[in-house]
Amino acid sequence: MTNDRKKESAAIHAVIDRIEDNDRAVILIGDDEQERIDLPTAFLPPGASDGDHLRISITLDEESRAAAEDEIRKLQDELANRSGTKGQKNFKL
Repeated sequence: MTNDRKKESAAIHAVIDRIEDNDRAVILIGDDEQERIDLPTAFLPPGASDGDHLRISITLDEESRAAAEDEIRKLQDELANRSGTKGQKNFKL
């Protein structure tokens, strides 16, 4: 991945439609507010309430992805060593 990709993010317009049971926020997202997501209120800024407009930013987390890929590789190597198929692409289960 290039450093430029790491720095890019997507910004999404959102509106808090309502808070349910004091712990779930129903949020309408997109410029047309036609898509709906439910989030724990703990994810909202302090003091956010019904009718507040939000800007949600989504950024790629390349470091987390690389760490997960490393962990998967380690687990695959461990499985290959246990199964006697080291160096082969197909695992015998």
